[in-house]
Amino acid sequence: MFANDILELVGGTPLVEMRLLNPNKKVKILAKLEAMNPGGSIKDRAAGAMIRKAEAAGELTSGKIIIEATSGNTGIGLAMACAVKGYKLMLIMPETASEERKMIMKAYGADIMLTPGHLATDGAIEQAYRFYREEPEKYLLMDQYNNEASVEAHYTGTGQEIWDQTEGKVTHVVACLGTTGTVMGITRRLKELNKDIQVIAVEPEPGHKIQGLKNMQESYPPGIYDKQKLDRVIRVKDNDAFDACRRLAREEGIFVGMSSGAAMVGAADIAAELDEGLLVTIFPDGGERYLSTPLFRPQVLKGPKVFDHCTGEDKILSLSEAETGLFTLGPSFDNPYDPEPFRRIVMLDVLGRHLEREGCKVSTLVGLADLEDQTLAVSRERGVERNVFARETTSAIRKAASLLGVRKTMRFSRASESIDRTVELCRTLLAHGLAYEKLRSVYFDISRDKGYGQMCNMDIDKVSLGKTVDMDEYVKENPRDFTLLKRATLQDLKLGDIIETEWGNVRPSWFMQQAVTALEGLPGVSLLLAGEIHRFPHLENLRAIWAGAGVSPQAWMVAQPVLPGGAVLPCVDELIEKAGQPMAVRMWMLSSSYKKPLVCSDQAIAMWVKNQQRLQDLAAGLSVLAGSSGQISEDIDQEVFTLKSGLSQALNDNLKLHRFWPILFSFSKAINSLLGSGKISGKEAEFCLAQLLEVDDILGILDHDAMPLPFASLPEEAKVLLEQRELARAKKDFSTADAMRDHLLELGFNVEDSCEGARVFKAK
Repeated sequence: MFANDILELVGGTPLVEMRLLNPNKKVKILAKLEAMNPGGSIKDRAAGAMIRKAEAAGELTSGKIIIEATSGNTGIGLAMACAVKGYKLMLIMPETASEERKMIMKAYGADIMLTPGHLATDGAIEQAYRFYREEPEKYLLMDQYNNEASVEAHYTGTGQEIWDQTEGKVTHVVACLGTTGTVMGITRRLKELNKDIQVIAVEPEPGHKIQGLKNMQESYPPGIYDKQKLDRVIRVKDNDAFDACRRLAREEGIFVGMSSGAAMVGAADIAAELDEGLLVTIFPDGGERYLSTPLFRPQVLKGPKVFDHCTGEDKILSLSEAETGLFTLGPSFDNPYDPEPFRRIVMLDVLGRHLEREGCKVSTLVGLADLEDQTLAVSRERGVERNVFARETTSAIRKAASLLGVRKTMRFSRASESIDRTVELCRTLLAHGLAYEKLRSVYFDISRDKGYGQMCNMDIDKVSLGKTVDMDEYVKENPRDFTLLKRATLQDLKLGDIIETEWGNVRPSWFMQQAVTALEGLPGVSLLLAGEIHRFPHLENLRAIWAGAGVSPQAWMVAQPVLPGGAVLPCVDELIEKAGQPMAVRMWMLSSSYKKPLVCSDQAIAMWVKNQQRLQDLAAGLSVLAGSSGQISEDIDQEVFTLKSGLSQALNDNLKLHRFWPILFSFSKAINSLLGSGKISGKEAEFCLAQLLEVDDILGILDHDAMPLPFASLPEEAKVLLEQRELARAKKDFSTADAMRDHLLELGFNVEDSCEGARVFKAK
């Protein structure tokens, strides 16, 4: 006995009992293995039924192309059927679908179009409907979400098979919701045979990652779906479904896909509630189609990739549930407006914003060594008490950072605020034998740190003595040891710039100040962003101190210096004044990789002033036009998708924002062109603005004080005046229009005219 073609072998899939994953031995759980179909999934049933229906209706005329939106399995079933029958097929699917599914469809001869992954299956459905609407004579839409043939396939097939295979003893059926044809067809047939049979549908949580399934609240509900005919709908979590898949393979010897894991979880949950029964669940496909997904691969660390100076390699900054602490070394108090540390501060701000966007809890901190020699020298030269000078300078640094768009959540902590922690840490290092006291100074004994020098590939024996300190000021057991606490001078004693300890009156070294500031101010030090000037010995000394305190950052980043384009490197306050727009200076600071030097020139600043203004104008134009009218075109959708994915890729790949700027400026040019020609709808403007603001939420490059106010937010009197002013302008009654502009100014609003319409700003 043989089949005439492969399609005759669809259906008749076996049932197998679940032994180890069944939580209730009084209930029998049977799984129907749909991977045994010739195309490898339950969708072979619906695919064949839909084509047979179209043939019977005479819809498959010569030259027509079958088109369908799919998450994969329906596409494979259709591709197999079309290969047998000789029909052309185009399949539209999210780019997030597994590579195996795409390869199988292509092997059957189907053409594939991918849609943005963030739109999930709905994006593919929208595209399929668009093609069909525009060229109905060319395409035949299978429309599985509204095609009754999908339900009929499971009414006559799957549902009847369950009844026959269990000899009518089935009491419960658990099946997942995707296109919903499976559960609706099974329900209709089994309820006809025995109205007491319970049919329970399983859906994923909103925002799920289970391919092929739908959460009905966040997706387009299929037209064939009728929730009222089901007995219950339960939800499963992604991780539970994925764990069940892995357990099925390891414990039951059944290799299945993501949706089968969800079905198993649902079946086990229902079985646990019952006193007795025979429960059948549906395993839609096999696991071989998910080998390229995280389902069966070793778990990959999630997080941005950064270059770790300690290992000399790129490293994934792992995102855990614990709070992530990001630390950078702040400006010195004798040069508080140095652009180099401000570049690092801005970089850290962007990284912190990005991590928070990824769902991570983040703390960012800038360390300020206000007990350092240079701080004391400047304060004494000016005749100002150190603590007063330090507070005033810290305030000035904070203000400059704020002008550059750094969020208020970033803290600037002075070492003098952590005196108790400094003494406590010194005691710990002494107790562990890592430090020693000599002549009222305390030193770190690098001979006790076997890894000292390895981070910077330094041969300690070849390091020139006195490279970083005046050897005459210190009496050490080993001249290469570095200072933790140094004996106070008479001038320090006179002015009270000392810490009283059991080792004498001392001041902490720069290394100790920065190390303690991070330990005191952060829940943990996950990442350090330092400058090239700190490469050695600063980083080695910080690592040694932190290691003695049991702290080891995930990554040590080193940013290259800011170089003058002329004779002198301007200060940050001078750059802000020259640019006239602090956000342009921020963009300049982010314009090149942190692994490369950044050149400061008048030409560079002027260029980024223009770049920032273009983006500011784009945001203003979009905000004026934004509304709910119109539709979002395919081109606009692609522009927004490219912008979003480009930013994500740049941030996750070593903060390579220099690769993102061309994408952003291309987006700006394209959308500005549409604005200028009036070829963008209110809904499209709103869509583009939302994505631009998402970019700004991470990069912080727009001046929100310079953004026009939405019309809806204005008081009624202002709205009326604006409408009357537009009428006056249309009649070329400019004197009346000017009078109304003055009236609006009295109400606290400035009006600027643009090609998109009047822009309203708060009056300054």
